[in-house]
Amino acid sequence: MKSTRRVILAAFLALGVGAAAAAQGQAPQAPPPGPAYVLTYLEFAPSSVNNAIAAMKTYRDASRRETGATTVDIYQEAGHPHRFVLREIWQDRATYDRHAMAASTTQFNTAVRPIHFGPIYVSVHIAYWMSPVKPAGANDVFVISHIDVGGNNVPRLKGLLDTLGPASANDSGLVRYEVLDEVPAHPNHFRFFEQWSSEASWAAHHTSAHARAFRDGVTPILGTPYDQRLYRLVN
Repeated sequence: MKSTRRVILAAFLALGVGAAAAAQGQAPQAPPPGPAYVLTYLEFAPSSVNNAIAAMKTYRDASRRETGATTVDIYQEAGHPHRFVLREIWQDRATYDRHAMAASTTQFNTAVRPIHFGPIYVSVHIAYWMSPVKPAGANDVFVISHIDVGGNNVPRLKGLLDTLGPASANDSGLVRYEVLDEVPAHPNHFRFFEQWSSEASWAAHHTSAHARAFRDGVTPILGTPYDQRLYRLVN
């Protein structure tokens, strides 16, 4: 955790120095090193879901073949089958930036623009905390959450996260738990990516003492309502 904090601190310093450099006409510093975790939120007309899935699969398969791609997966929201999240992990931010300009991305945007509701929202993160990854199962449940707080409350949120992560690592049924920070664009925005062996395991975690303590602590400082949604992996 200490090494992760140093990365986060370096990111904040880079953000501040970058702003000052921009004001003086200098080039801002590069984003923090390490993998880029990218979540793309998509919402389509319900009648266009099949066409949307086909376009996303074409994009996924092409992106997986690009240099620096570690993970490219599609998740469909439970109960709202016209909503999706593309989850990507790239070797570093520079690799992702090149991908964002690649033909696969351009072709995907062109294909889905007529059937997508409004602009596509893409958020790029660094890792704040990661659990050890355990073997996955065919019926795993995926949960993606968004949390944001005012800038003055970021240290308080991080204190809560520093307790929640380690306390959750050994929860029954946990496969993967990622806490992501949207640095440098929005360092007060965090997202959780959770993978559980069953919906019952996920529910048990969120009724545990440590999860309840986190929700009790974070709710008063939220900038927007706590947003947590269940998804299934699209093969």
